[in-house]
Amino acid sequence: ISKGRIIFMNISLTELAQAIARSDVVQSYVDLKEGRVISLPDAPADADDDTAAFEYAMQLEEDYERYIPLANLYDGIEPDAMQAFADAQPQAMKERLCAVLAAPGAAPHFRQQVRYLLLERKWRSFLREYVRKAARSFCEENDITYEE
Repeated sequence: ISKGRIIFMNISLTELAQAIARSDVVQSYVDLKEGRVISLPDAPADADDDTAAFEYAMQLEEDYERYIPLANLYDGIEPDAMQAFADAQPQAMKERLCAVLAAPGAAPHFRQQVRYLLLERKWRSFLREYVRKAARSFCEENDITYEE
């Protein structure tokens, strides 16, 4: 028992990181009882219409002791990852990326600069690892046991 929640199983850190990575498209929750990630398109088979799907989503939202919502990637994790990535670059690249991040509408311009500077592969790898660390932090902050 932790923070009033009963956790029956370990959550897969890989599954959690994958859900966070697609959180801009799909709202997901950690099911503490079953130790898995539930995404809203994973509604029960009998949820064949919009009303049933909405009711299912409301059920998840209301049972906050069992289901914990995942944050949206673009609202918090990706901007921090962009800054961390920029800070880890050589000085000239860092200055360029930081200047882009300081301007309004930074995300698309950051991605454009990453392509221009031939850092796309490095950025994707960095973001994958950053999301995995965010998943680990999410588990630790919510007292959720996890497996690597």
